[in-house]
Amino acid sequence: MEISRQDTVDRIQEKQKCKWQFLSTVYCLLFAVSCFQSIAHAGRADKNNFLQEADQAYKKGSIDKSVELYQKALEADPGDAAAAQSLGVTYAEKGDWDKAVEALKKALTLNPDNAEIYVDLSLAYAEKKDFEKAVSYAQKAVNAAPKKASAYLTLGLAYEGFGDNQKVIAAYKQGIQADPKNSDLYLTLGNLYGKEGRLDEAAAAYQEAIRVDPKNSFAYSNAAYVYEEKKDEQKAIELLTRGTKANPKDDVIWYDLGAAYGKSGNMEKAVECYKKSFDLNEKSYKACVSLAMIYEKQRNLEKAAEFYVKAMSLTEEPKLKEAIMRQITRTNE
Repeated sequence: MEISRQDTVDRIQEKQKCKWQFLSTVYCLLFAVSCFQSIAHAGRADKNNFLQEADQAYKKGSIDKSVELYQKALEADPGDAAAAQSLGVTYAEKGDWDKAVEALKKALTLNPDNAEIYVDLSLAYAEKKDFEKAVSYAQKAVNAAPKKASAYLTLGLAYEGFGDNQKVIAAYKQGIQADPKNSDLYLTLGNLYGKEGRLDEAAAAYQEAIRVDPKNSFAYSNAAYVYEEKKDEQKAIELLTRGTKANPKDDVIWYDLGAAYGKSGNMEKAVECYKKSFDLNEKSYKACVSLAMIYEKQRNLEKAAEFYVKAMSLTEEPKLKEAIMRQITRTNE
């Protein structure tokens, strides 16, 4: 079963670009359940109905319901490897790694040549901190599909669990040789270089990610962060501006551009970008707070209070609400 990642990318976009902390988000990407594309399920009509209902439940975020329906689909046809894999990755979505492994191993017995199942098993064992098995299954994924980028991403992540960065880098570079048009491989390699403080190499990897996929917004943002670390704020702004042109409806990259302008002291442009970010995503707590803080510094207290109040409505975290209330009180003094 080929895994479609777009819905999960949308959900975890804010987590993925977290200044080189890429490991857990790639797990999320590769564990996305994707029965949303048309999958050919042979068998009885009741099994197909269960699968369709399970897919719909997952789309709506009803993970427990989707687990129940995938189980029913397997009861109707115990030989359906795709249903078993879907059940496994849905358990993974719940964080139930033992049951995920059990279902994925069943899928593997039914379809032993499926590289994606090896990928999913590797990721499950990595989450269980069993990195020896994670490496083993990732290597089997590479052997089963030597041109598949996800296999090399998974192998690198498994080695990263061991803390063996040389093998991590080697895995990503092998993946790039096998699939030189995969932007995520360059992105992940850049993240690793960044965490090691190898800023020039990180910047070069991110630039390659952008070259391969000009719409990879994470690459623009992470590259910009590198240049901020190198004290080249103008280069960071230039990259993020290119990113907004490539992804004009991406609220996160507009936010990052606003933050870059703020660091450079250009508050007018910062406000403009934060407003654009908030227009694109009216649930953006960070954009609200950032706007409020700039307005407060500009002594535009009415606007500051307006955005602090909006920010308070966008979070359920008591400590954040308390902090915002202190800001509102201070603004009104």
